[in-house]
Amino acid sequence: MPVIDTFAKRMERARNTGKPVIYKYDELPPEFRVQVVYVLSGLIGQVHRGAWNQIHRTFVGEMGVPIHGDGSYRDKCVDFITHNPDIEQILSFAEIVLKLTDFAIQDRYFPVLDDAISELNQRFQEHSLGYRYQYPPGQIVLVDSEYLHVEAVKPAVSLLYDEGFSGASDEFIQAHKHCREGNNKAAISSASNAFESVMKTICDIRGWEYDAQKATARALIRTLLDNNLIPSSLQATLEGGVPTIRNKFAGHGQGSEPVEVPAHFASYALHLTASNIVFLVEAHKASK
Repeated sequence: MPVIDTFAKRMERARNTGKPVIYKYDELPPEFRVQVVYVLSGLIGQVHRGAWNQIHRTFVGEMGVPIHGDGSYRDKCVDFITHNPDIEQILSFAEIVLKLTDFAIQDRYFPVLDDAISELNQRFQEHSLGYRYQYPPGQIVLVDSEYLHVEAVKPAVSLLYDEGFSGASDEFIQAHKHCREGNNKAAISSASNAFESVMKTICDIRGWEYDAQKATARALIRTLLDNNLIPSSLQATLEGGVPTIRNKFAGHGQGSEPVEVPAHFASYALHLTASNIVFLVEAHKASK
């Protein structure tokens, strides 16, 4: 269903002209919840009719959270979406519906799935909610910076997925998950692993030798330089970015006193890694 630019939306944009977009994470407005019901109901009705029972069962099984209420399974699920105060549970419910739909269509093309994802993401945007459904890999992600997400994180995930960098893809998605959950040291470590895995994969594809057990990020960067994949002028930039953050904040023992890593350090490492991934994979593609 197309999203219509209504008079109320135009007036809201006019009132907010010139103001920075501040994403909200701690509330789901009632209007948004109703819109989610319509998006999911339309998807279920067109792709797998009568699936509310399966969706109900899958959610309860995965989350361990009962869905109570009267009436049909659909009525119970709708009441859950519109009234449950737990944001993570609501977003998990939406994610499960989209994933089950993806499983149901398999290799067949259903424009309705793409339309539903697009509409859900537009509803997130309309309400300034800091979430997006990202496909691939097929999950709701936290958006810390819309510009960085669009220009770096999303292209990085898509490139890794499309170009066959499966190991790096898993590590980068894990870094995003750690960052979203506040595991900042783990996020930095996984981001660094993804950066190194991209370089190792490029070396493997091109038959460039490196020590698979001992190669550090610096040694891998050196290999790419020696084989003219990247210019020497970028050596300091690549070596002083993600590897330095990892060594300083996540790569070594923290001593007698625990070291707290702020969330913005992890976010910085994630976005920097995304930029490096896009750069390296595009350089690899361009020199084939």
